[in-house]
Amino acid sequence: MDETASTKAAVGRTGDGGIRGIREFVAPGGPEQKEGVFFGAAVASAKGRERVRQILDEALNIIVTDGFEGLTLRSVARAAKITIGNLQHYFATHDDLLRATTRYILHNYLQEYDRLADLHKGDALHQFEATMRFLIEDCKDPRTNAIFFSLWALAQKNSFASEMMDLMYSDHRQSIEKQLAAINPHMPKDMRPIRAALIAVQIEGLMLLIAANRPKHAELRGIEEECLNQILRLAHSSE
Repeated sequence: MDETASTKAAVGRTGDGGIRGIREFVAPGGPEQKEGVFFGAAVASAKGRERVRQILDEALNIIVTDGFEGLTLRSVARAAKITIGNLQHYFATHDDLLRATTRYILHNYLQEYDRLADLHKGDALHQFEATMRFLIEDCKDPRTNAIFFSLWALAQKNSFASEMMDLMYSDHRQSIEKQLAAINPHMPKDMRPIRAALIAVQIEGLMLLIAANRPKHAELRGIEEECLNQILRLAHSSE
């Protein structure tokens, strides 16, 4: 079974047709939570896990500056100040390193997303607005821009990255959908997935205009706040 097929098998579908398991799949131990495995690398100690984390952090730094095209075994070994042989003890091939780095990116992003949601637990509307504000502000973060523009480009030619991105955005839409149900219980159930998708693409599309390295246009001043207003209208409307 190839990597993409195993991803689909591990993640699966919930009874109502939703996606489940992306968090488990990108977790350090993988979907089976194997002992001695850390983002696909065989490790037997806390020191080994810390070394893998250092390697993946350096891989992220390379992606931010040079994109996935700059991610090679040699460049990562040099940045981590280890030999290529030492690196291959953890990630034998470029594909192994690429898959681990993709998982690491998505795992960290989903953890931050969940952390933010937990901060406002108990107040559905405040939680929703705070989450949307975070996502809009994150569109202007240079590191986020570099990583996600690179991931989108990679997903066009790498089936594993494409599947992982699709699963992450499915999870993202489901999270928004649950928040919509909490703040607007009168919204028809079959309307929520569409509204969640519209909200998600509004925010993702906004990155094209407000990313850190994009030209600034005077006529677009205030677009972030207007985007939030439109999202709140979508959330509150049941028509």
